Amino acid sequence: MSKNFSKLIASTLIALGVVFMNQNSFFTENWSVAEAAGVAIQDNRATADYWIGKNKSGEAVFVPTADLDRLNMQILQKSGNTIVDLAKYPEKVYTQWMANKILGTMMLGKFNEKEVPKLFKGGAPLTEYSFTHAKQNCGLDELPSVCEVRYALTIDRTNLRLLPEEEGWFTDKDDTHYDQLQATALDPCEPLAVLTDSKDGKFVFVESRIYAGWIKTSELAFTDKATWQKYVEPQNYLTVIASRKTVPYGKAFYQMGGKVLLRANELQKDGSWAISMPTLDANGTIIEQGYNIPNDNGVVKGALACSENNLIRQAFRFLGEGYGWGGMDKNVDCSAFVQDVYRSVGIELPRDANRQEKAMTNSISLKNMTREQRMEIVKKSKPGALIFLPGHVMMYLGNDENGEPLVIHSLSSYHVVNGDKLEKHYVRKVLVSDLHFLNANKIEIIDRITSIGNF
Repeated sequence: MSKNFSKLIASTLIALGVVFMNQNSFFTENWSVAEAAGVAIQDNRATADYWIGKNKSGEAVFVPTADLDRLNMQILQKSGNTIVDLAKYPEKVYTQWMANKILGTMMLGKFNEKEVPKLFKGGAPLTEYSFTHAKQNCGLDELPSVCEVRYALTIDRTNLRLLPEEEGWFTDKDDTHYDQLQATALDPCEPLAVLTDSKDGKFVFVESRIYAGWIKTSELAFTDKATWQKYVEPQNYLTVIASRKTVPYGKAFYQMGGKVLLRANELQKDGSWAISMPTLDANGTIIEQGYNIPNDNGVVKGALACSENNLIRQAFRFLGEGYGWGGMDKNVDCSAFVQDVYRSVGIELPRDANRQEKAMTNSISLKNMTREQRMEIVKKSKPGALIFLPGHVMMYLGNDENGEPLVIHSLSSYHVVNGDKLEKHYVRKVLVSDLHFLNANKIEIIDRITSIGNF
């Protein structure tokens, strides 16, 4: 069979979505299995039961509940300024503090620069007027000399923005998936320190535990510090362990790891949980309203036991769900995926892959290693370990029967060599794959790994 004919067949099969699982298939000339078949593994290796069955010691708790606070403090300290200890947040902040926070948020999208970025708004190129207006709306030239911090909670899943602008800025005129203003999405009941208002009064600049940015004022419930503190350091709460859940039904949308405050420490006589949810009165002030919700497999009191197999079970609850840049479309990107899985067992990671990599308490660098050395370290890692590369993070599952290490992750896209062309394929799904698919520079993922971390 000729080389060109093999590639022609492979290209056709990829277009048709055909998936081969035979590692000894005839597509061997310059083609990895992942390239020839598409990256998503779809046999029994794409099930939690497969990996749990291989990990006989995986039910052992590797961080006892009593040690979680200490571990989370270590993560906070290693993360530098990327996790905020809201319990110790100052009651007053000053001009330079606010300016630094706002400018730091701008810099994440490179919006602090004078040149208008080559982005699209409403399908048309972003204009100098729109760019300048959005930056001026931050009010950097009108910050007060001192600001009394206000306290607020999100009342539903809420978008946190890099600039006080609701309409998206995209890299392509037809794109709707990658809004460059989107920082992250926050769950309901998320406590926020409110620093200042946008010039138009429609947004406020806030600090959450994991991110600073702009939120629409209409999506917040303002409250006093004592009430706010209950959400900063909850004592009795449920953790959402489903990949997504509305609590109570039809009201507020959570993703995995979100916390819901309990009104009563034990189950009610009817087997339900009594919870509190923040709503707004006519003046926009918080009212804590009581509800009862079922004790189903979507929530757990406190957090799940911190075990390797629970990490695997939780990761697979996302399998097949969509990729959401910065939490768009009520979905998760790569770092939100691992953050949500880990917070369901009580471990609080930062947001964004590069920040998470810095926060690992146990980490092995793979820089400047050969592929053989990299493979050896990966294969000896613990299930649930996080594998980092520039701009991406994946969760290690283990090695299959053929000794191939596999991962689960929320993947946006990958590349395929087709003749003389390099083709970009969007998948935008949570999936299981090997470590051999290509990036835009024709480099396999295994050769781009920077470190592996765990706790």
